[in-house]
Amino acid sequence: MDIKQLKYFLAIAEEGQITGASKRLHVAQPALSQQLQMLENELHMQLAERGSRQLRLTEAGCILRDRAAQILDLLDATVKELQDLNTGLRGTISIGTVPSAGTKLLPSRIHDFHRQYPDITFQIHEEDTFALLDMLDNGTIDIAIARPLFNLEPYDSIGFPAEPMVAAMNEAWNRKLPYGPVCMADLKDKPLLVHRGATRIIEYGRNLGFEPAVVCTGDDVRSILALAATGIGIAVVPEASMTFIPHDTLLYRNLPEQALESKTVIVWLRSRRLSASTANFLKTFV
Repeated sequence: MDIKQLKYFLAIAEEGQITGASKRLHVAQPALSQQLQMLENELHMQLAERGSRQLRLTEAGCILRDRAAQILDLLDATVKELQDLNTGLRGTISIGTVPSAGTKLLPSRIHDFHRQYPDITFQIHEEDTFALLDMLDNGTIDIAIARPLFNLEPYDSIGFPAEPMVAAMNEAWNRKLPYGPVCMADLKDKPLLVHRGATRIIEYGRNLGFEPAVVCTGDDVRSILALAATGIGIAVVPEASMTFIPHDTLLYRNLPEQALESKTVIVWLRSRRLSASTANFLKTFV
């Protein structure tokens, strides 16, 4: 029994005669009669009682008619689902992101994309850059929003404008800083809280002639900000991190030096083919 036989039998059952099914399928009557006979021989049972003009289904024929309709409907739905997957209308997009960048870049894009492609689902993973690269390499995620602290050669990427850094602190530390713009030199001898991957902050301080007094490094910007709220020190974080803790808890001062700016890229493995849905989502960043 194959799909063609099921289609032929269902047409015969619904039309109630070989002649009507022949016209509907554009298949010669003798060929249809032969297919019905072959199906009965294969199943070792009679599926229809032949009359002079009409066919009457046996009990077995009625069961096969119902199952054939279900199977063919499921086949059509499967074909459509696969076509939708190939064209990016269905599927799941797995995104890895460093927390601060994801908060800035993802919400509005996912919202707009979901309105256009309501059958696409998302999985969001928040990790530091190097954990994201491991997830990307082993196929856990499709794309990663990361800080470019690594060799980009194995990846295709989309870069974003550099993001300023800010100093986040409580009121007590704010009173110890000058009014107006704040620069890295003003943070000399101040206890600093920084992300573990932000080595450029320490290097920049050394270039200015002092060793930054880092009291804590961490993998999650939110934890760094929570520590800053206790007053233990001043957090130096990307500007997008300001959304994590409200301004009535922490004060944020801009650090305008370009050398401190944080860069962000979206990367995906050059050697791995992207799904159509992921490729469509990436277009929202271009």
